[in-house]
Parts: sequence; C-alpha cells; structure tokens
Amino acid sequence: MGLYQNNKINLGKILSQHFVKFSLIPILIVEVTLIILYFSINAYISSHNVALLLNEAVSYSQSILENEARFIDEKLVEVSRNASILKYTHENIMNNSEQFNLTNFNVNFDVAPNGVFYKTNENGASLYYSSKTKITNKEKNKAIFTEAMDVSLKSVVDTNPIINAAYFNTWDNMNRLYPFINKVYEQYGEHIRMEDYNFYYLADLKHNPEKKAVWTSAYLDPAGNGWMLSCVVPIYNKEFLEGVTGIDITIDNFVKNILDRKLPYDANLFMVDKDGMIIAMPEKIESLLGLKELKEHLYTDSILKTISKPEEYNILTNKSPFASHFKNLIENKETTSILKIENKEYLTLSQNIDETNWKLMILIDKKNVFSSIENLKSLSDKIGYVAILFLIFFYIVFFYFLLKKINIFSNSITKPIVDLSNQSSQISEKNSNIEILNTNILEIHQLSSNFVSMMNELNERTKKLIDAKIFAEEANKSKDDFLANMSHELKTPLNSINIISGIMMKNKSSNLTDQEVKNLEIVNKCGKDLLDLINDILDLSKLEAKEDYVQNIKINVNEYMTSIYEMFYTQIKMKNLEFIFKVDEDLDYIYSDQIKIKQIIKNLLSNAIKFTAKGKIYFLVENDKDNIKIIVKDEGIGIPENKLEDIFNRFKQLDGSTTRKYGGTGLGLAICKELALLLNGQITVSSQINIGSIFEVLIPKNKIFILDVNERKLSNKLEDNNSNHENLRENELIKVNQMVNKETIYILNNDPLYFFDLIVDLNKLYVVKQVTKVTQLFLIEENNPKIIIDISKLEQIEKEKIKEISTTSLIILYDNDIEDDLRNIAFEVYKKPVSSKVLSKFYNDTRIIL
Repeated sequence: MGLYQNNKINLGKILSQHFVKFSLIPILIVEVTLIILYFSINAYISSHNVALLLNEAVSYSQSILENEARFIDEKLVEVSRNASILKYTHENIMNNSEQFNLTNFNVNFDVAPNGVFYKTNENGASLYYSSKTKITNKEKNKAIFTEAMDVSLKSVVDTNPIINAAYFNTWDNMNRLYPFINKVYEQYGEHIRMEDYNFYYLADLKHNPEKKAVWTSAYLDPAGNGWMLSCVVPIYNKEFLEGVTGIDITIDNFVKNILDRKLPYDANLFMVDKDGMIIAMPEKIESLLGLKELKEHLYTDSILKTISKPEEYNILTNKSPFASHFKNLIENKETTSILKIENKEYLTLSQNIDETNWKLMILIDKKNVFSSIENLKSLSDKIGYVAILFLIFFYIVFFYFLLKKINIFSNSITKPIVDLSNQSSQISEKNSNIEILNTNILEIHQLSSNFVSMMNELNERTKKLIDAKIFAEEANKSKDDFLANMSHELKTPLNSINIISGIMMKNKSSNLTDQEVKNLEIVNKCGKDLLDLINDILDLSKLEAKEDYVQNIKINVNEYMTSIYEMFYTQIKMKNLEFIFKVDEDLDYIYSDQIKIKQIIKNLLSNAIKFTAKGKIYFLVENDKDNIKIIVKDEGIGIPENKLEDIFNRFKQLDGSTTRKYGGTGLGLAICKELALLLNGQITVSSQINIGSIFEVLIPKNKIFILDVNERKLSNKLEDNNSNHENLRENELIKVNQMVNKETIYILNNDPLYFFDLIVDLNKLYVVKQVTKVTQLFLIEENNPKIIIDISKLEQIEKEKIKEISTTSLIILYDNDIEDDLRNIAFEVYKKPVSSKVLSKFYNDTRIIL
C-alpha cells in the first residue's frame, strides 16, 4: 500500500502540473526552439565558412608548397651543377696527370700504426689510402698530383652554405676530402672499400650509364659527419672509372637551411625520397610522426659499408597508421587529404622535386587554418549562452510568482479532500472511530460514507483472520510438541537397543550362533535407521519452527574437512569404492556453524555411498572468492532430469522402486537445503542417468567475523609465547615421553547404559575414570585434564558450574540443544548419539598436536 501511495501525487500538484503543462511549457518550447534555431544557423554559417576557408587554404598551401619545392630544387640544381664542374675539373686532372705532378706545396705523407698511408700537413684536403692498398710510386704520385683537386673542392664547400664537404674517392680505396680530417686513419680505420658505399657505386656505369650527377639517399657518413645526402659524379680516365667525386650535405644542415623555415599557418615541411624513406624533417614533424630525426651518430665502430636509415623511417612500408595515407599522396592518387594524429586533423599536400625526383611534403594544422572562424563562432556561442542564462533567470522568477498563485487556488479545492485522506489513513489503526465528514461537496460526502461502511466490514473480517491464525499456530505447536515428546520417548529405548545389540554382536562369550549374530546385526541396523529417521524429522521440525539457530565459530577448513573424510573413508572402502578427497591449499579459516556444515556433507556423502555400486566418490573443497564450494560427486545411478526440480522437497525420492531398493525417508536433501539457506549459502545439483550426480554447496567464509576472534587470541598468544619460549624444547621432550604411556580421560557418567559401549572402546587407548557429580571434577589434580561431559541430564545449576572448570580439552555431549556459553568453553561439542571412534580419534589427534 505504501509503494502504491508513493507513486501518486496530491490533487494540488495535479492542478499545478496541469497549468504548467498547458500554459508554461508551450511558452518554454517556443523559446527553446528559437535558441536551437539560433545555434543551428550559427553552426551552418560556420561550417559554410569553414568549407570556403579550407578550399582557400588548400590553394594557398599548394602555392606555398610549389614555391618551396622550386626553392629546394634550385638549391639542389646548384649543388648538381657544382658536382658537374668538379667532374670536368677532376677528369681533366686524371687524364693529364703529368701536368699536375708538381705542386706549389710541400706535401708530406706518413704511414699510420694501423698501416694507413695518409697526409700529415693540414692544408687543403685530407688524404687516406687503405692499409690493404700496396703503396708504390704510382700510388704516391696519385696522392701528389690529385692535390690539384683541393682548390676546386675548397671553392665548392666554402662558397655554398648548405654544403658540408666535398671529396674524391678512387677505385683503389683512396679518399681525398675537404675540409681536412685530422688523424684520418683513426676515423676510417685500417681499411675502407669505397665500392661498398652508395656514394661510390651509385655513380658507376651500372647505376649511372649517363655519367651525370646523381643523388644518394640518406646514409651514415664514414668521415664522421653523421647522417647526410650526397650528389656524386663519376670520374673517368678515358673509359676507365678512376673514382667518384661527391658533394655532402648533412641532414642537420639540410633541415636548418632549407626545411626549418617559418611558413604561413605554421606549416611544416619534410622530404622523402622516391622510395618513401624520410630524407630530412624538422622537430615538429618528428613529434607528430613519433620519429627522431637522425642528425648525429656516435662513432664507436668503423663504418665498413653503407648504413641507411632504419626501416621505420620509410613512411610507405613501416607499420605506422600513416603509411597508407602518405602512400596515396606519393603515388598521386590524392593531391590533398586530411591526416588525423592524436585527435588533431592535419592538411597534407605533396610536391615533386624535379632535380632528384624526391617528394616535398607539407603538414598544416587545420586548427591554425580555421582559427579566425573558430573565434567568430565562439563569440556567437557566448551571445547565445548569455541569452539562455537570461531566459533561465526570467522563468525562475516567473514560475515562482505563478506557482504561488496556483497553490492558493488549489488549496481552496483540495482541503476537503485532504481531510478525507487523513480520515482514511486511520483504517489500519485498531478501535479507530471514523465518522462521516460534514461537507457540502456531494462527491466527497458519498466517498466518506463508503469509507465508514468499508471500515466496519474490515474490522469484522480482521477479527475472523486473527482467530484463525491463533488456531493454526496452536495446532502447529501441538504438532511440534508431539514430535518432540514422541521422539524423546522413542530415542530412549532405541539407544538402549542399539547399545545392547552392539555389545551382543561382538559375541565375546561366543555363546551365540552366526545366525543369531546376523539377527542382532539386523536389529542394530534397523534401530540406527529408525534413530536417523527420528533425528531427521526432529531436525526438519526445528528448521520449520525456526528454532535451529546458527552457532558460528572459527573453523580450520583443511583440518575439519579431513576429519569428515576420515570418518567416511573406511565405510567407502568397505564398499570397494574409490574415495577422492581434495581441499584447495589456499583455504585457511572460515567463520560458520561446523555442526550444520558436517550434517550437510554427511547427508550428501551418505546418499553418494547408498546410490553408488561401483566407481568413484569425490569429496572436493574449493576456494570460491568469498565462499567455499563443497562438491560431492558420485558415479552412481543418477537422477532423471524431470526429477531434479523435486529432489530437495520433503519425502521425495526418484520413484517407488528406488525407495524399496535403497531405503530412506527423502528428508536428507530437504534438510541439506534448509541448512544451506540457514548458513546464507545455497545448494545445487546436476545429474545424468547411469553416469552420476554432482552436488555443489556454497558456504560464505564470513572472513570479517574472524578478525575479532584473531585479535582476541593474538594478544593472549603473544604473552604466552614470550614467557614459554625458553622452555619450549624441554616441554616438547616431556610431551613426547607422555605419549608413551596411556593418558587419563574423565567422564561425567549419568547414563551408564549409554556410556557402556563408549567406555569399553575408550579403555583400549586411555585410562577412563568415571565421576557422577560435577563437583568431583574440581578435585582433579592433573593439569589441563581431558574431560567428557554429557549435559543432557544435568540441572541448570550444574551446567553453570561446568563453566568454571579449568581445562582446554573439554568435550560436551548434548541431546537437543546447547547454550552458547557452554559451546564457547568446549574444545569440541557433539550431538548424541556419538561414536566412541570419533571421540578416541579426536583425543588421539589432540595428543599428537599437544
């Protein structure tokens, strides 16, 4: 009813909303439409201007690019022309060497420690002869008469600012280079084979049949000048290629003198060769393309062959996202295009360099092109935003005064209705006295009259429902009392029957025949089955009555699950089944009710044993984030798919034949489901006929509750560890010696018949001493004694006395329930009946641990 009311609004709001909807909203829509129209027109004009400006920018940029290309082409043509002049001069010297054999300079040569023949006086060009070239008079004469080349080499380098060096390389590995290189033998090393370098072989007859000036791509200069370009010409002596003359331009110099110029729109230029390899680029292009221009090089090793730029500098073949874009430009598929780099758009154009067939590329940030339009659009938008703010202010003031008038009008109509609403809210109150409203509004008067009649009818029906509920609760309580009393009356003789038949089955006096022993085994088995049935009915009754409470403690998962595994190991092996048990190593502790977890697992394992004739039974405990997952899997008869929905219902089994063959009440899985829900967990099943079943149980770890337990224990343990550390080794020796002799167990025995079988078995491993009163336990002189107490027949005053016993090895047995105070002081609690094997195993494990 509350949710229904929350979805409704009062009449006053309806009137206000109606006025706003049909009066104010249309006005607001008109104003908003005008604003949208303003911004739309502004956007249209801006986009139109952008298109016009873009076309103008493309045209202007193309003009800029052509001018720059023409400028670069002129510079390169000038270098090529100088190279051609050098070709004419140097071929004349090589063809008429006898005329240049004498020189006005005193030229001195020497042989370096690495065998290199070199020039020692530092005038003109340096000279280098490889150590692998045999120096005869012929080679010395060549070194001397080629000194005549120094004048031409010097004039070319000194008169052109973009040229860094000029050189002459010969077929027999001689190098003459200007400017002079001091200790040239260290720079080139002991041997350099000129024909292995692009600045030599690109000028030979194979690569240059026209014998004209050609340009190299970017390469690493062996002379130590870093990355550069060369314009080379062949030097022929008649038809013999004597060598190659070249002019060097460093990449750094090319960028500074040609590419790194201020352009409109802050445009940036870079150069690529015909194969797409970047020849030179300024710093801005470096950052955009994510490449660092190679201008310098650390010469740690000799350069023995041509070293070109790495493959990532080829914008056509590298793996960058820009490769296809530049490929279209270079192959002239597109003259202009837009390139997007890091959410920015750049206008890109290309222009051919005729002299070298290189490509000059230009990148322009579109933001720079459209800056004026963007400023104008920004101003228009600001005007629109101011208009919006004014409208908002106007409507706030207008709405305030209008709604105030509407509220006065709506109150005059809604007040009688509000009074009726307040009156109707008294329906849920007992003995409410509701009278018909005194109002002159006919509809409200009729409605009030109907409310009074309805209230009288509701009171009468409510009284009948309360009487029926009380009767049902009393009947249910009577059922629970009957089950509790009947089970108690049945369990008492059943326990005696089971104990006595268990003792007689052993036939220690050998006075029974085999048939009589088998008959006793049948009696004992039937008694236990009947006891299990009674316990199941009681458990289910408690769960149904919400009387079974969760009693959480800190549980060591590995140890606890191992104890359950060992409990079933013998039983499964006796049936010739393979028992597979595994606990995840990263599971440590959980905080839950270990008795209820054990009951779930016992029911699942018992069913697995019951319905599996051969094969394997799996008991797996896995770490599942905030839960532990318990898996019980068998290779038994399986469950039909149409029965899976009912498998957790009470008194449900597969069919009548299964019930007859395997027995059971059909309560086990129902109890498992109820217990899992009680622990805030869940249980699921999957199965196939004749393949087996898989039950999975999720139990919360409740790690947050372990923190308080750990903090309390930690403070106590720290103090104990500090005081006992020195005596640890001595104590361990004492405990080992104690293991040799039998230990003593004290049993508070108020039920000799029940404890008869248990005491007989415990006497095999321990010295069992029985007491009949709680006060006798305080007379034990032994330190930390092992004590077993059955509290099912003790008075409350005796139970309170138990809490004062000083021992950490206390086991408490109970019949139906146990108080939390007693559970907390006990090392372990067990619900009756309990096997002596469980107790003996528990104390045996405890003795080893201690």
